[in-house]
Amino acid sequence: MDDYPKLRDGLEAAAVEHEDQKMVLITDRLGFSEMPLIMSPLAASLLELMDGEHSLRDLQAHCMRATGQMVFMEDLQGVLHRLDESLFLDNENFRNVLGQRMAQFHDDPVRRMRFAGSGYPAEAPVLKAKLDSFFSPETGGPGLPFQAPPQRRLLGLVAPHIDINAGGPCFAHAYKALSESFAPDTWVILGTGHEPIEHHFALTAKDFETPLGLVQCDRELAEEMVRRVPRGIRTSEYNHVREHSVEFQAVFLAHLQPKARIIPILCSFSLEDAEDDRDYIDEVARILGDLAQWGGRSVGFMASVDLAHIGPRYGDRFRPTRITVQEHLEADAGLLDLLVRCDSDGFMKNLLREHNRRRICGMGPLYVLARILSGKAQGELLHHTRAAVDQAGSFVTFASMALYAA
Repeated sequence: MDDYPKLRDGLEAAAVEHEDQKMVLITDRLGFSEMPLIMSPLAASLLELMDGEHSLRDLQAHCMRATGQMVFMEDLQGVLHRLDESLFLDNENFRNVLGQRMAQFHDDPVRRMRFAGSGYPAEAPVLKAKLDSFFSPETGGPGLPFQAPPQRRLLGLVAPHIDINAGGPCFAHAYKALSESFAPDTWVILGTGHEPIEHHFALTAKDFETPLGLVQCDRELAEEMVRRVPRGIRTSEYNHVREHSVEFQAVFLAHLQPKARIIPILCSFSLEDAEDDRDYIDEVARILGDLAQWGGRSVGFMASVDLAHIGPRYGDRFRPTRITVQEHLEADAGLLDLLVRCDSDGFMKNLLREHNRRRICGMGPLYVLARILSGKAQGELLHHTRAAVDQAGSFVTFASMALYAA
């Protein structure tokens, strides 16, 4: 065991009640480990010192100062052993496991479904019935798609990536528009990357597994994308393992447009990146737009996004009220109006002006979508709502939008 232990990135701590005692729950936000730990507040306080710079003796001294009692080295070793078993340490064990998993992922031509059974039903008949239920007007859905011949050509789509049970009717509004249009044969799905991505974009050329069958990747177009982008767009491909933003869209496509092909791309960049590296981000958008005309394909662009994240769960020090909800839905409306017009510059200026204080987590995909379709499409807002996410009134807003050929 390392005498200078170091925690790895991606861990979260939360205060919990366990067996009538105040404890701390340590979990892995990145999904490498499914073994959470419950620790005493004193043991959890040691984690702040596990930065690779403090020795076990330093940790022992910290305990002495905090409690006035000696903690035996064997007890500290026991804490480290539990952390190591949960893959919470930045050490050789974690790197070996990560290397094995990455190799397994890269060798598999299919991105395996991760959220079946938790985010949505794993049994195909149950899932189909669930997805169909979201179209019911009684639950806020748009009604089932009409069977009449389509009249408009769909170039882009905005759909939420919130939990399907919470946002199902909003998904349904987007996919009704898809079903009633001349829809593209290939969808470039611009998924929200919730973790940092090297070079801002991560493409995987894999089919996506769903309970309703495989949604196939347009590998030829994906490989052309890899050739054209000047930076490594597959460097952070492994991020796709744990992201839900593409998987949820694949589930709906498997149900409503099963012959469609996809190019899954995660987008993740901060406001600082948007200012400092805008030329590169815009270049990727231009390349994507050019590929829509490559090889005689019919290619569309889908942004899998949510909007504002408000309340104590997201760091706010207030409990939202009805007025809070209304204020943020109105603020969303200003952003959505810019997106309807594919005004990417106006959209980014809005977020920069307010420093994205409302935590629009779909900033990257929405900017790129608007950039690609600027001057080519006109949007139509289909649905806009919010969902509560905890007992403190925290909420997320989200919307669906269709972008038709201008």
